[in-house]
Amino acid sequence: MRETPVAPHPVEAPSSGSAMGVDLGSIDREIGVKDDGRPGPLVIITAGLHGNEPAGVHATQRLLAALQDTPTAGRIVALAGNLGALRTGERHRGQDLNRMWTEDRLFELAHRDPSDDRPGEVELRALIGLIEAERGAARARGREVCLLDLHSTSADGGAFTVVPDAIPSRRLARDIALPVVLGLEQRIEGPLMTWLVSQGDTATVVEGGQHDAPMTTEVLLAALWVALDHVGVLPEGDERVRRSRARIERETEDAPEVLDLVYAHSIEPDDGFVMEPGWANFMSARRGQTLALQHEKIVQAPLDGYMLMPLYQGLGSEGFFLCRPVGRAWLFFSRLLRGSWLERGLRLFPGVRSMDLRAGEIVVRRGAPHGLARVLHLFGFRKNTPTGDTTVWWRRPQG
Repeated sequence: MRETPVAPHPVEAPSSGSAMGVDLGSIDREIGVKDDGRPGPLVIITAGLHGNEPAGVHATQRLLAALQDTPTAGRIVALAGNLGALRTGERHRGQDLNRMWTEDRLFELAHRDPSDDRPGEVELRALIGLIEAERGAARARGREVCLLDLHSTSADGGAFTVVPDAIPSRRLARDIALPVVLGLEQRIEGPLMTWLVSQGDTATVVEGGQHDAPMTTEVLLAALWVALDHVGVLPEGDERVRRSRARIERETEDAPEVLDLVYAHSIEPDDGFVMEPGWANFMSARRGQTLALQHEKIVQAPLDGYMLMPLYQGLGSEGFFLCRPVGRAWLFFSRLLRGSWLERGLRLFPGVRSMDLRAGEIVVRRGAPHGLARVLHLFGFRKNTPTGDTTVWWRRPQG
């Protein structure tokens, strides 16, 4: 693990996006489209779901410009997320656009007068309308759908990808070769990525680095080139892919390959949450170590782990995350076991009440052996909901 922090970290000021020479105040929802009429997947690129994260927009604009004279397969559609927040440099304007993609909220939005929408819901309604139109057209043509959701963080430190524990999404993230973070689903409610994977699509979030660091745009751009190569959009042997893989390799020399997100520290706007200075992605945190102040009380690390996305900005619903490394053997067996006849043996484990593998659901009695959760993770069951004396575990489509 990397050393614990010793140097102060400045609190970040909102970014206007002007550092890269692009006026985000005039950006349109549709950043651009590349479609040469050849068969292939639909690739949806989203950038700026948080308005103080302009690097994804810049990387996407550079990608589309570079692809103008390149024959591509399928269809690439790049969309800006929170236009209002991008124009002001704020994370959001009262509602986090990347925490709103739940079935209940989307159902409510679809059955409500748009004139009643708050600013975040205006953005959500516009974005989901475009995404669903593109997905519907792709499905009608038998095209696979892949989402690349671009982000950055308020803290310094390495870039990484975040994926739900579904095999196609894991393959994509592993090929991009930034550190992969699993386990987001059971810790955060309502990300765009999770919603799309629940529909059977492939998706990954790419966190490119600190919001305004010049290298963040470069890392996001490199990840885009590799991802497009992975899904078969680019001509074989594109030199830009080779250069991008080399850049990512340089960026990830000391970072773990795969981590499991095991703790998310939730906060509210009036908590007075202040992160201790000096934390960066992938620094080691020890159980009992002081990490932050909340309600003027010390927040200590509840376990040993790697620090991820410590909050150094005014808005956010998570103060920090802690992760633990995942071994290659676990990854291998989790891939091998899913879809095998051994899945049926889960019903024999103590505490399992019932299971429906077709629906991706297992019902477990409350108080089941602690080790059962780890076994369920191995088979892709991560999200769980307590219901009376049982807990329902479910997983995303595995491809």
